Amino acid sequence: MHISKIKVTNFKSYCDFEINCNESFNVIVGENNIGKSTIFEAISVWKYAYDSLIQSRNKNKFYKASTNYYLQFATLNQIRLVDDDDFFYDPAQGEASIELTIQDGGECFALKIRFEKPGIKNSYFRIFNNEDFQEFERFSNHIQSKQCSLKNAIFIYQTRPISTIYKDEPFYNNAQVEKKISIGKSHDVLRNKILRTESSSARVSERFINLERRLENVFNVKYLIRVKNKNRSDDEYVKITVSSDRHRELDLSTMGSGFLQVAEIFSTIEYIDNHVDGICLILIDEPDSHIHTDLQSNLIDELKSQESNQTFLITHNDRLTNKADVGELYFLNSIVKENGVLNPLEIDDFSSVKSGLASVLVALESRSEKPLVLTEGKTDQRILTVAWNKLNPGVDMPFEIISSGIQIDESRRTGSAECVRKL
Repeated sequence: MHISKIKVTNFKSYCDFEINCNESFNVIVGENNIGKSTIFEAISVWKYAYDSLIQSRNKNKFYKASTNYYLQFATLNQIRLVDDDDFFYDPAQGEASIELTIQDGGECFALKIRFEKPGIKNSYFRIFNNEDFQEFERFSNHIQSKQCSLKNAIFIYQTRPISTIYKDEPFYNNAQVEKKISIGKSHDVLRNKILRTESSSARVSERFINLERRLENVFNVKYLIRVKNKNRSDDEYVKITVSSDRHRELDLSTMGSGFLQVAEIFSTIEYIDNHVDGICLILIDEPDSHIHTDLQSNLIDELKSQESNQTFLITHNDRLTNKADVGELYFLNSIVKENGVLNPLEIDDFSSVKSGLASVLVALESRSEKPLVLTEGKTDQRILTVAWNKLNPGVDMPFEIISSGIQIDESRRTGSAECVRKL
């Protein structure tokens, strides 16, 4: 199964818009504030409403929602809202809809959920599926032939650009882990997810071999994951360490943000693979935030090797777009939004989009055949000397310095002269 189409009406920055999705891999690029992350929010809030419409007494059936079914405004953690008017493109209309079309072989199910705000400000949204309830009934009947429940028929996981974890993480049961994932707090249960990737029948050195293999494929480093709890029944917190040939055994919480983000993604995928027989949606927002440029393509290769998942990825990075095949790359701009349909690009359009993403570097490189060195802060002789010696070992550095006047926001960057690499 996969999501073949997403359609939103009067939702946030979209008046009337639909996306025709690739069944396995979707790379969405576009300018800032055009609505890329809003697509993820639409999927997440739809799933939250979908779950609430599953009957409490019979998990294989949906409620036919009328005026008595609603979502509390305060519980919508999946979406950026300050005011309930922010939910709508035109707040005066007072209602919006999100429709996901699910395809399984030759069967399609258009599951539309309508959201309506009441007169009480910032209290709740009424939800409705009664307009096309027969689609929900068809879908519930279809799922009964599978190994999953209605709830697990669609499993959505979204990784955030910044991945941090708490120093102490309690033991959680499966329901608590899945709840955290569903509300966008998957990083709160990273250790618990890693525990569930463990093969208890394997030797200690091989218990996390699948997760360790995926990490090695991305970082080109062999990591060893170990659980340090001697009594899991009585211990309050999960204790997990990571070691490699580059560093001693460290508590998981002290690992770098790039490692944590990748571990977060693949521990979730491992967890989902063990529990889901339906759609597994992986939503990745800007994976280039904390992962070294040279490793980002490794991450995409590993993600694309997961044939059972459907991945949506948002990026501004031209290197990541190079990993998209025909039918996988989407370019969102104001003209596309106005037309109301987002389709994958034709192969002839790839180069123009990629050139646009890399336009700054392309323009700089075209000015001169001389080496280009990007530095942070004021350029001093030491930075230039280290850079030159690293890129041109054994060759004396010429004393010709050209200042471009380009400024970089130092408050959001870290590093040193020793981190210089060739572009």
